[in-house]
Amino acid sequence: MTYEKLKNLQERDWTLKLLKSDNFAFTLSFFYLAFIKNAKITLQHSEILSYLDDYLFTINEIYNQAYPKNPKEYLDDFVSEKNGYLRKYHDSSDEALYELTPYTQKALEFIESLEKKEFVGSRSKFNIIFELLEELEFETTLSDEERINELETKKQQLTQEIESIRLKQDIRFDSSRIKEHYMQIEEMVRKLKYDFSEIEYNFRSLNATAMEKIALANEAKGDVLSSIFEIEDDIRESNQGKSFFAFWQLLSDTKRSEKLSQLLENLYSIESISQFDKQKKLHDLKFVLLKNGEKVFNISSKLIEQLRRFLDDRIWVDNRRILELSGQIEKMAMQIKQNPPKEKDFTTIAGHKVAINSIFSKSLYQPKKAQNFSKELHEEDINLDMESFYNLFYIDEALLAQNIQKALLKKPQIKLSEIIETYPISKGVAELIAYISLAKNSENVVIDEKEKGLLVISDAEGKSKKVALPKIIFVREA
Repeated sequence: MTYEKLKNLQERDWTLKLLKSDNFAFTLSFFYLAFIKNAKITLQHSEILSYLDDYLFTINEIYNQAYPKNPKEYLDDFVSEKNGYLRKYHDSSDEALYELTPYTQKALEFIESLEKKEFVGSRSKFNIIFELLEELEFETTLSDEERINELETKKQQLTQEIESIRLKQDIRFDSSRIKEHYMQIEEMVRKLKYDFSEIEYNFRSLNATAMEKIALANEAKGDVLSSIFEIEDDIRESNQGKSFFAFWQLLSDTKRSEKLSQLLENLYSIESISQFDKQKKLHDLKFVLLKNGEKVFNISSKLIEQLRRFLDDRIWVDNRRILELSGQIEKMAMQIKQNPPKEKDFTTIAGHKVAINSIFSKSLYQPKKAQNFSKELHEEDINLDMESFYNLFYIDEALLAQNIQKALLKKPQIKLSEIIETYPISKGVAELIAYISLAKNSENVVIDEKEKGLLVISDAEGKSKKVALPKIIFVREA
């Protein structure tokens, strides 16, 4: 965080520009009232003008006409390129829609973080940090034996907790810990909602790049589609994309969705929380998350829709061009019908040479001569290479299956690449295909098509080859 970096942020960052603007208090207070307090993601033109008109009237009554411009002028200032506080766009409806930009969302989040809280929940934050560190260690650095020991320890702890509950010895959360957990949940939900805006902005930027490629496309359909699919892959394979689509899958899961609804209902049945949050800010959390997530998810759907339109337009243009060429050929044929050309080479086609196979260019049928074969076979006429029969080999699948079983005696699961390291391939691709055949016909095999790796194998002649394969894991039968 150098002086130069902060100076550059002060001059260029839209969030800081908003925070140091003259109308900072008026602008952010209105955005909070119109969007955050009313739980609105987007507002129609008539809605936001109505809110702004009422808010200006209230502010000017209190502060002696501090903001003299009409609501339309202020709204135009909010969406101007100079400020960029709001994003204005048109959807299927006739009216324009308005939504907060990521920079404005960050400003609101920063202001909310400055509010003095009743107490700071250090204990719950530390517990979250500790749990995340434990999970990272469990999934990355611990060996299989250490992971089993860890799970056995947790199993013993759970058994002790169950026994304590049965003996009425368990100690439930007091009011302080309940509030601490609730505040932590509320803070994470608030940050998650603001994150949606930034995710949407990044997805929309990649989507706009794809739209530009479609609009300016002059090359073949295959090239355009290839570049657009690469962009789509970039969206989904980016860290942010993987995280969002994993979240969306969890949120769309029926069981988890029903569980979330039940948890939110039970949340406000707790007396401490119902008194602490009388407005029930998290009651509609599931609906808010679905609306925000659906809005981001629809951006990739728009890309698919644009691809479909692009293909339809290209097909229509191609068909039209074919019809035009066919019409020109028919007109030319009618023109030369009465005066056929006398020269042999009466037409040329520019560009690549086209082979014209006319019926008249084919030769006449020639009957084949009858062949007479002698039934006698002389030894001097036989010239067979018997050595080639000795060079034939076959793949013993039973031996390969035995190799797999030997490897699984040492580990509960093992990759195909590890088996090949232990039992090197000596008969080339045919032996590798036999391993794949065994994997396809087995129920105790996991094949991950998304993750691929390179295998180096040797054939019967000792030549090395590189083969790209999906990840194949053999699992010991239970």
